[in-house]
Amino acid sequence: MLIGNLGRDPEVREYQGRKVANFSLAVNEKYTKSDGSSVERTEWFRVTFWGNTAETVEKYLKKGSQVFVEGRLSTQEFKDKEGMTRTALEVSGQGLTMLGGQSGSMSNSGSTGTESSYSGTENDYTPNSSGEDDLPF
Repeated sequence: MLIGNLGRDPEVREYQGRKVANFSLAVNEKYTKSDGSSVERTEWFRVTFWGNTAETVEKYLKKGSQVFVEGRLSTQEFKDKEGMTRTALEVSGQGLTMLGGQSGSMSNSGSTGTESSYSGTENDYTPNSSGEDDLPF
């Protein structure tokens, strides 16, 4: 489970007749060390969603969007510029909740803070419990 912001616009493509969406997710961590000094760091994750959830990602998310992602970790091997084999962790998304305000508005301009959920396994939209808008944000 991760909460973070998209580091760039999602990349969406078709693979074997299904949509797949990839994006980088920046997860910020702040803590205080035992000596009292404050530490802030950002961890980056590559996230992948398939099917209807990928279509949702394509339609509603962009760089800066805040999301809650549920998924499982998998490893991907690749060759770096020097030809060395490297391994990277990837999150195979199984659930997505859009956080924050309206799409395209990550500022605090009248956002109600409503949330919307998508499940990568059910592929059905589930609105927040407040029953407000039928829009997923």
